[in-house]
Formats: sequence, structure tokens, C-alpha cells
Amino acid sequence: MPHHNDKNRYALAIGHAAIEWNYLEHDLQQLGFSYLTVEADVAAHIFAFMGNVTKAEFVHYLINRLETNDAVKAHVFHFLKIYNRLRGNRNVVEHGIPALTPSGAYLDSIIKIDRRGDALPFAASQETLDAFLKDLRIARDYAKHIKHMIDILAEDEPAEHDPAKLAMPPLPERLNTLPFRKP
Repeated sequence: MPHHNDKNRYALAIGHAAIEWNYLEHDLQQLGFSYLTVEADVAAHIFAFMGNVTKAEFVHYLINRLETNDAVKAHVFHFLKIYNRLRGNRNVVEHGIPALTPSGAYLDSIIKIDRRGDALPFAASQETLDAFLKDLRIARDYAKHIKHMIDILAEDEPAEHDPAKLAMPPLPERLNTLPFRKP
């Protein structure tokens, strides 16, 4: 297949998404670490055997069980909604197959095979992929702000770091399926 810039731009976006996702999972784990009363290597070992859904569920459990500040809870639960939305988008982007012309031009869609084995096309222009990367970065920044808030509140310095003042970013858009077209 000849060299084609669209295919390279798509591959670059997918690589960036994989890297950003790994960082986001790390940020999620850091939130969970805040509530574990074990040494860091033990906490890391616990998370190492979890998939990304289980990690999110475990952090939800920890926050629900151990966090006493309702505003912090609300932020973590909102972050988990963002995380889960991005996880769905990530699964399409990372595990789907790009629709390409025979010459390698990207056709602005990704084909994901559903559980029945059917091909499900998703709209994924370069702009959509760029927005997904931006959403990943926003989620990472949000997680870091929440972690910082948790750390500050643990040090009994809540006066200048009111969790209620932290803005909640909007939920990212879901990648949309394209209308099914029979050949």
C-alpha cells in the first residue's frame, strides 16, 4: 500500500490516544491510592490485577465508603462518569479498524466489530479524534485537581481549597455510529 498522509495522521492520533489513556488510568489509580492505608507498592500491586472497568468500580467503592466530604465525592463521581465515557470512546478508537481507501486515505470512520460479529461503523473524522485527545487531557487535568484537593483536605487546610469551587467539566461526546449501509 502506498504511503499516505491521512493514514499517518490517523496512526499518530491513535498512538497519542493510547498514551493519554495510560496516563488517565494512572491518574485514576492515584485517586484510589489516596484512600488505601497500605504502602504504595501494595496499592500498586492491587491495581495491577484490575482491568480499567474494575479500577473505576473500585475507586467508586473507596470514595463512597471512605470520603466524608460531599463536594469531593461529587467531583470523583463526575470524574468517573467522564472516565467511563472516554473508556467507551477509547475502545472504539483503539480496537476498531480504520476505514481506508485502497490507496490508504482515511475515510473518517472506524469499524468496530460488535458482540454479534457485525461491523458497526463510527464517525471519526480527524477533528473528532482531535476532540477525543482534548477530552482525555481535560479529564487528566480534572483528576489532578481532585487529587490535589484530596491531599490538601487531608492536611487540614480546607479554607483556601473549597471543593465546591472546582468547576466540573462537561461529559465528553460519545463517538456516534453511522447509519448502516447495505452494499
